[in-house]
Amino acid sequence: MSQSDYNKLLQTVLERDLSEKELSEVYDLLDQMPTELADFEAVDQLLSKLPDVSVSTNFTSRLINEVGSNIKAREGLSQNFGLWWQRFFTSRYRTIHWAGAASLLLFIGISGYQLRLSQDRIDMAESLQAVAGLAEITPELLSDFEMINVISHSDPVDEELWAALK
Repeated sequence: MSQSDYNKLLQTVLERDLSEKELSEVYDLLDQMPTELADFEAVDQLLSKLPDVSVSTNFTSRLINEVGSNIKAREGLSQNFGLWWQRFFTSRYRTIHWAGAASLLLFIGISGYQLRLSQDRIDMAESLQAVAGLAEITPELLSDFEMINVISHSDPVDEELWAALK
């Protein structure tokens, strides 16, 4: 039995009950395909755990209608969102677009400026630490911020040259 015959039998199950011959063909095919057999047994176990409850005669149609209404509701939401988005980008709202873009650029500019100020403060604090670390410093030098800025950007002290100058 081929895979297409097996698929035909599965379609037949949906329409009517299988005959004994067809049922034996399905079991023979399942014995040849262990993965399909495991799936078949798993479904069989799940079905055996279901409680025996009487359902209304229109249960299937009610279920299909409910699923259909859920699908339509989701499609309606996505369609409404698409219409809203399309209306937003019409020429009627062009001033809103320009205002939004200008606000975004202003926000980016202010953020960049604040980052630059923060970095300048960090650099100044590091240069002040470097000056404070020097042992032989005069108090007048601490009030001269331009000198402190020059020291922070200068090359590190050459210890051998410093020792020779002392």
